[in-house]
Amino acid sequence: MQAQKKIAKSVDWRLYLVTDTELAGGPDRVPRIVEQAVLGGAGVVQVRDKHMTELEFLKLTQACVDATRRVFDATGHQAAIFVNDRLDIAADLGLHFHMGQSDGDIKEARQRLGRDSMIGLSISNSEQLRLEMREPTADVLGLSPIWSTPTKTDTDPPLELQGAEQIVRETAGRAKTVAIGGINAVNAPWVIDTGVDGICVVSAIMSSPDPLASAEQLMSYWRVR
Repeated sequence: MQAQKKIAKSVDWRLYLVTDTELAGGPDRVPRIVEQAVLGGAGVVQVRDKHMTELEFLKLTQACVDATRRVFDATGHQAAIFVNDRLDIAADLGLHFHMGQSDGDIKEARQRLGRDSMIGLSISNSEQLRLEMREPTADVLGLSPIWSTPTKTDTDPPLELQGAEQIVRETAGRAKTVAIGGINAVNAPWVIDTGVDGICVVSAIMSSPDPLASAEQLMSYWRVR
């Protein structure tokens, strides 16, 4: 069972930021980068940190939520917030949730979150996609990795462009698709051409000296299509 269809349809998936505390230079700097990225057009933010305690992560997530609210108050542009892996925090804050293949049972996550929150699921091959599509639960599929990347080393073999295009075709619109892994300002147009609904970036924004300009540049590739 997926979330209510109107929720995924209301989201601008084109630019999806995944946070990285280390690349940002520390937790205090993450919310500002999130704010700048959303000002630059990012429609989705996933808060991810595998090393923080639950309390530290809760504080970081709330600070990122506050950052996106400031943008909304100033501009009317709203970003959807996903919590990576930490289901309790997603449920407690009423946020969306992203999980990997080894992060538990997606159906249990759906029971916990209900149909008012979206669930994202990492997909690395056609077999994982077929298993998910037998009884669709995820609202958005993270095609991962497109290419190898130093920000996440425990991944399956790269899909590359042809593999991503194949999964988009096999999904056939039954869930949103976003691509992640090694995407930057140079290769982003090639990934967009695979037919995904969005591109996910980490270092392209989190380590940028100007996150606002970097987000605007990545968004510009969609506007010419």
